[in-house]
Amino acid sequence: MATKRLLEVESKFLFNPSLVATLRSNRGNPAFERLEALSTHSFTDTYFDHHDILSKSGIWLRQRTTSASLTLEAKVRVSGDFSRSTFDEIIDHNDITDVIRPHLPQFDTSKKNLGLDRLAKFTTTRQEVRADDKFAVVLDYTDFGHSVGEVELMAEDEAEAHRQIDLFMARYPWFFIKGKAEGKLEAYFKAKATPIPT
Repeated sequence: MATKRLLEVESKFLFNPSLVATLRSNRGNPAFERLEALSTHSFTDTYFDHHDILSKSGIWLRQRTTSASLTLEAKVRVSGDFSRSTFDEIIDHNDITDVIRPHLPQFDTSKKNLGLDRLAKFTTTRQEVRADDKFAVVLDYTDFGHSVGEVELMAEDEAEAHRQIDLFMARYPWFFIKGKAEGKLEAYFKAKATPIPT
């Protein structure tokens, strides 16, 4: 029996930067059951498309550059929207080609911009911590002035993963602020006065 792919299930949230120190020391009320040390790193994401063909199909193709690496990733939306979503994240180059080429035959990793158009480019400083053994809590600050949090869980069953994320966030209302949180790309398009691909 084939093993099911793990999906990236995520829910974005608003957060108060003044509470990050409380998060780091795990002195909120209630405190997290378990909390690993908060890490910080930066990366630059460049997104590619052509006439919004990929984004309209729920596919986001990006290069992520860090101080140590350059990786190509395709995120294929399984369900959801900019704030609450499930993705199949693909990093194998052959698998990425299989996903992109049917939509954009000119896709070519040897060409400038992969043979496509640059859709967006921005740098993110990310603070990240693992909470209660399995939830990744990330706090992103972009170079165009937007900040947003995400709770992520890798799972086979997206419905159950969303249920667990909802329960987890409801357990710590002092940190996970209710309200509609804008994702980085959504905020980027608004900041650049660019129509949001739908």
